[in-house]
Amino acid sequence: MLQIDGPPAPESLRSDQLARRQRIVRAGLKALAGSDYEQVKISEVARDSGVALGTLYRYFTSKEHLFAAVFVEWHGALKKKLERERPAGETEADRLRDVFHRMVRAFQLQPQFFRVVMMLEATTDPYAADLYQSLAVQSRETLGMAFAGPFDDDRSAIYVTLNAVLDESLRGWVMNRVTIEDVYANIDNAVRLVYEYGSTATESN
Repeated sequence: MLQIDGPPAPESLRSDQLARRQRIVRAGLKALAGSDYEQVKISEVARDSGVALGTLYRYFTSKEHLFAAVFVEWHGALKKKLERERPAGETEADRLRDVFHRMVRAFQLQPQFFRVVMMLEATTDPYAADLYQSLAVQSRETLGMAFAGPFDDDRSAIYVTLNAVLDESLRGWVMNRVTIEDVYANIDNAVRLVYEYGSTATESN
């Protein structure tokens, strides 16, 4: 039986191979910055990165896999920007609201990147899915900057809840079912309910 190996992991690549892979990712990032995912042709990404199409497919199993790597690159740049400009606010709720507003703003400026998120949530390519799942660590680190304490069970629940609100709201927005103002309002209401309602309920008991 023929054994087909998957693409090499980035950490296993030689420096020249890693540089070539990074050129491909950056060419994909540039292409996506100017167009929607569906309109981007993988052959043009190969051309713009200076590699043959066959070479591109040695590093990425599919268009989905390539753009999972592109999204990881974009998300990493967003995380670095958030680290340089620490969340604003005196309370944990204020800081979380600031982080989520900045995330919404990033997708507002480049909605095509959230369409990639929607694609990755449904992908059947295991390499693309693995890359997308790796973003969970980055997301926790980003939100961790807003928390006043460690990621305990309560804060993990807050993280899951607010991310679910963000995902559902942005999904509705890119499908033209809600406005971007609705997205910001949904985040604000979710933060308010988690913190203000939770503290009120505790005081009444």
